[in-house]
Amino acid sequence: MEFHTIQHSIIGTPQGSIISPILSNIYLHELDIYIQQLKTSYDKGTRAARNPEYRKIEHLRGKATKMKDFNSAIKHLKEMQKLKARLPNDPNFRRLNYVRYADD
Repeated sequence: MEFHTIQHSIIGTPQGSIISPILSNIYLHELDIYIQQLKTSYDKGTRAARNPEYRKIEHLRGKATKMKDFNSAIKHLKEMQKLKARLPNDPNFRRLNYVRYADD
């Protein structure tokens, strides 16, 4: 139905139909299964390794806090915030993320 008039179509599923997402899910189910198998063989490791630079600054911040040198601790905190806690390119950790949705 378009502009309150019925439009007959000889191809495809009518837009806005409640069956359209169901048919898409049926059609793409095989792709979902394939990607799930690919994901199980691709994923590696449980978590990325910690960044050694981040750990070093974290240790310095802990020492500064213990010595009650809060200005230095804040400086180290700001340095930590510029770094990633985990290594982004860890060769022993990788993940495959797959997102699919049906939209008409």
